Order: sequence, then structure tokens, then C-alpha cells
Amino acid sequence: MPDLVLSVFAITGALIYLRAAMSLEKLQVGDALGPQVFPAIVALCMLGSGLLLAWETWRKRMKPESSAAPAPEPGNRTHAAADNRRDLVLVAMAAWTAIYYAAFEPVGYIPSTMIYLSALLFYFHRVNPLINLVYAAVFTAVAYVLFSDFLQVVLPSGILQL
Repeated sequence: MPDLVLSVFAITGALIYLRAAMSLEKLQVGDALGPQVFPAIVALCMLGSGLLLAWETWRKRMKPESSAAPAPEPGNRTHAAADNRRDLVLVAMAAWTAIYYAAFEPVGYIPSTMIYLSALLFYFHRVNPLINLVYAAVFTAVAYVLFSDFLQVVLPSGILQL
């Protein structure tokens, strides 16, 4: 059920975002495609993700359960502890993302993104902390170059004042 709820929220958010992207003012001079293209691509990707999640959830419901591994009982302590842990991780990720959004402008793109990604990688990919830092740095640098140089988006410099 949580996957279905998440897919409904993703589809609804994507449609709202697509509507907002299409209502952006068209430019009289300059790019023929206008400023709607990039937000529309993001919205369509969000919509596709939500639809894929809904389809996968529906497909799992239609698939008969395998008798090889019995499903845990809802009152089982291990099942409840796993559900509580999953819920806690989701709430923590949402809070961490909210902190990232709040810090994005005052702290700046580079430090806030590095810290945000590093923390997520340290939690979800506990193999090698140095590799996690490299992944976070490479993603941050590539995204910075892509947005600032190719798309001409001014990213907040924050404390770095680049």
C-alpha cells in the first residue's frame, strides 16, 4: 500500500509541475523552445517514474504469492521492528532533504550538495567512505558544470562566493 500511495503522490506532483512548466511565459526573442523545455522534461521523467511504480505495485498484487517463503505475520515483532525502522529511515531522509533545501541558498550549491550526498552515501553505501566522498564530489562537480556552463543556470555560491 505505501508504494501505491507514493506513486499517486509522484504522479500528482508531476502533473502539477508539468502544468506549472507549461504556464511559463514564452520568450519573444531567443530560444525557439523557450524556458518550458527543461522543466517539462523533469516533469515527464517524474510522471514516468510514478507510472512505473504504480505498474510495478499493480503487477506485484496480481502475481500469486510463492509458497516457498511464508509471509511474516503482521503481529510478529521482527516484522514490526523492520516496518518501524523503514518508517524512521523515510522520515529521516525527508528531514535531511528539507535541511538540504533550506541550506541550499545560504550555504551554496557545492558545500550543501557535497554534505547532503556524502551523508546519504555513508548511510546507504557503507563499503568505503573514501569512495563515497569521491562519488559525491564527482556528481557535484558534473552537475555544477552542466547547470552553470551548459544550461547557464546561476547556482548559489553561498559561503564560497565563487
